[in-house]
Amino acid sequence: MKQLTILLLIIAGSAFAQTNEYTLPEGTLTLAEARRIALDNNPGVTRALKNIEAAQAVVQQARSLWYPTLTASAGYTRNAVDIQPDWNPTVRYKDSFNDVTAGLQAQWLLFDGFARQANVLSTKYAVEVTEQIHADVQRLLLDAVTTAFSQAQLALEAMAIAAQDLSFNRQLESDSQKRYDVGAIPEADLLNFSVRALQAEILFLKAERNYHIACTILAQLMAVPGSELVADQQPVRYSGMTTVALPTFESELAYALRHRPDLLALDAARSALQQQVRAKRGSYAPQIAAVAGVEYENRTDLSVNDMNNRESYVGLAATWDLFTGGRRPAQIRETIAQLAALEETYSEYILRIQSGIRQSLETARVAFETYQRSQQAYDLTVRIRESSEIL
Repeated sequence: MKQLTILLLIIAGSAFAQTNEYTLPEGTLTLAEARRIALDNNPGVTRALKNIEAAQAVVQQARSLWYPTLTASAGYTRNAVDIQPDWNPTVRYKDSFNDVTAGLQAQWLLFDGFARQANVLSTKYAVEVTEQIHADVQRLLLDAVTTAFSQAQLALEAMAIAAQDLSFNRQLESDSQKRYDVGAIPEADLLNFSVRALQAEILFLKAERNYHIACTILAQLMAVPGSELVADQQPVRYSGMTTVALPTFESELAYALRHRPDLLALDAARSALQQQVRAKRGSYAPQIAAVAGVEYENRTDLSVNDMNNRESYVGLAATWDLFTGGRRPAQIRETIAQLAALEETYSEYILRIQSGIRQSLETARVAFETYQRSQQAYDLTVRIRESSEIL
């Protein structure tokens, strides 16, 4: 919608610009090429892609909880003991020895109240959020590139109009000088054309400034080093447009609700929070795990015989947090509150989209009607100038 508005404004101005005695920039950069370069080089797009990779890694972390864990342990200590049992105070045992231990334990979580499943689903929705954010970054970037590109073209047409106006008034000034020299017109008429020529020159300088600013913004979006477009990188001059009917509010809104990445990201974030609530509620259930392992201990340098102990085991272990000081219900309330806040954000986005569409449609309507009247003004201007040249 914004692109259509700017293009209508451009054609409204370019209707007046037919010749140009000044040298205007002759860039070859098309809008499609500018968009492609921006998508390839803009750091914001690359950052969004890295966020997707990070979210995918979080999914793998959540999935790892479904697999058993295998833990190896080993240790060495030098021990000095001095034992005198209370039940026999006449006995005292003192010794120093080396203690070497090693072990291997496997543990497999079998049940945790379905919290793992909910966490995996939550991370998958988080990946979808980052993917939609990436798409939205691309959307906003393309919108900004199009705006900057069109503003550069609009400024270029304004330069052409000012140059044309300057050339015309300089010609009239020259003709008036001849008439003034023979006393056919007063000095005020001569100075009037000089003032108009200076005004046209001022407009040209302002349009030139706007053109360079737009090119600088475009270079920034395209991640051009130094934020400066060289001659062949500058936007190509606008060549015309095909008039189309303006879309309706209903069709634009329906399309936005189906395709806007920021809305789709909010949908995925809502699903992720819902799964987080489910995972936190799962913490109320006990955790049951299968465990198995082997252990080895070797004690040497004893005053009596050295000892070698070997042990293996297999079984089930269960843990159940009966009281956590209110931590679990507080976590659930926190996530539910975040979910409610997200719903309000979604409603805010809908209002913002509706307002943006209405503003764009109104701007496009006025721009289109301005273009039609500019065409009429152009025809009248041509007739006026032709009449002036005849005189």
